[in-house]
Amino acid sequence: MFYKIMKYFSFLRTKFSDNSSYEIHDLHTYLDDYKYEIDEKTYIDLMLPEFKEKYNNTITSCGDEVFNHWLRIIKKEKDIISLQKDLNQIVQNSDTILVSNLFHKLGKQKHGNIITDLWNVFTVRSLVIDKFFYILVANVCFSSLIFIFNSKLLPISMMFFFLVNLGVYILTNSKISRISGSINYFIDLCNSLKKMKRKTNIEISLSFPQYQLFKNISWCSVLFKEGFGGAQSQDLFSIFIDYLRVFLGLEVIAYKATARFIVKHKESVRDIIYYIGYLDCLINSKSIIEKNDIVVSEIKDTKSIEFVNMKHPLIVNSIGQTKTIEKGIIITGLNMAGKTSFMKSLGLNQLLATSFGLAFASKFQTSVFKIMTSFRINDNLLGNQSRYYAEASRLIEIMDKLQHFEMLCLIDEILSGTNSDDRIYGATVILKKYYGYANSIVIAATHDNKIAENLLDEYDPIYFDGEIVDKKFNFDYTIKNGIVSKRNGLLILKLLGIDMEKENESV
Repeated sequence: MFYKIMKYFSFLRTKFSDNSSYEIHDLHTYLDDYKYEIDEKTYIDLMLPEFKEKYNNTITSCGDEVFNHWLRIIKKEKDIISLQKDLNQIVQNSDTILVSNLFHKLGKQKHGNIITDLWNVFTVRSLVIDKFFYILVANVCFSSLIFIFNSKLLPISMMFFFLVNLGVYILTNSKISRISGSINYFIDLCNSLKKMKRKTNIEISLSFPQYQLFKNISWCSVLFKEGFGGAQSQDLFSIFIDYLRVFLGLEVIAYKATARFIVKHKESVRDIIYYIGYLDCLINSKSIIEKNDIVVSEIKDTKSIEFVNMKHPLIVNSIGQTKTIEKGIIITGLNMAGKTSFMKSLGLNQLLATSFGLAFASKFQTSVFKIMTSFRINDNLLGNQSRYYAEASRLIEIMDKLQHFEMLCLIDEILSGTNSDDRIYGATVILKKYYGYANSIVIAATHDNKIAENLLDEYDPIYFDGEIVDKKFNFDYTIKNGIVSKRNGLLILKLLGIDMEKENESV
């Protein structure tokens, strides 16, 4: 009966406890192991959320965090090469299956967030927890005084001792239970590494973490649970442990001992979390390679990008593109012919080549560039900004970055938010300024052939086109050199039922 009352009380305390200060942080927040970072707009423009949804099949929470981190960064050249060597080891080593099975048993974390709770120092803010040992000593002393005063008051003395500890539990468990899942998950990580060390023979560039340091905290796992009762309280022993941690203060004791130990060895904690995540991502990359036409990217020092049969990983039956890019490019072409898709494909594969070490192509050779895009610029009504103002601001931001970094800039429909005369003049001036930064590559798409004609000395022109077959557009989605000679804007309107010639006669 008392046990059921405690479970109900724990439920109410958890339901109404204030968790508003519990902010979730991802691994990317804490790492700086990269050369360049992907900004939020580029992240959206390159369809990285969609790529993550389709290709992130990591098994563990650590793998999920590392995968998300890699989607946000461009690695240093030496790190890309090291990663590719590790990936080659994983692809060739049959023990990968055993590791994958271990990770499946580990799975994703069900409660808490291991990065938020353990990466940046393991701590919970609570005056009662900080002063617990003083409270415990005072409780023992006062309870003992009651007994010494009158030995017949032993039941009251014990009751007082247990009630004080119950009060401590009530005040602290809601805080400790927030990170109890992370503590138990970390213990599971250490156990997985122990089995991996014993059963497998996988060697990668990362040093095998010192999981042995934490073997003495495994006893804490039975003391860290969310509230009173729970999944572990299904037998008499678990119920007994529940009473001990509540009425003897063992949960707080276990927490303080674990916190002290983890703070002391925080670098080893981080090594364990990242190692598991890194290995999980390598196994995920192996799976991607096995299911798709993938090539390991080649990293070189010269400013160029060369690809053969490059495809967009999110487009079904994507048409492969082949080209060597050694300078800026101006893309013209018909509506829906593939200009934007090509730039997104290039940007996404460039990111994968310099972060994951692979690309969706038969060959992908490139240098390390910071990637920046200007796609889908819309009006910002709440910010009181027009489409043209928002796009101009982005182009100025790109200009600033070009002065400091080696860049791959992808610009779709440059200055499309203004009239044609201003667009042609403004785009010509801006792209000529961009051309002055010799260590970067700028690729811009436009419907104005005049812009491409004005920049023939600075940029290579390419185009996409198609033809009308049986009153339908037929596109081949293939790169062609030069400036497009066809226009399909009015033809699209005609196919939709608006005949501009008849409309013009009626005006």
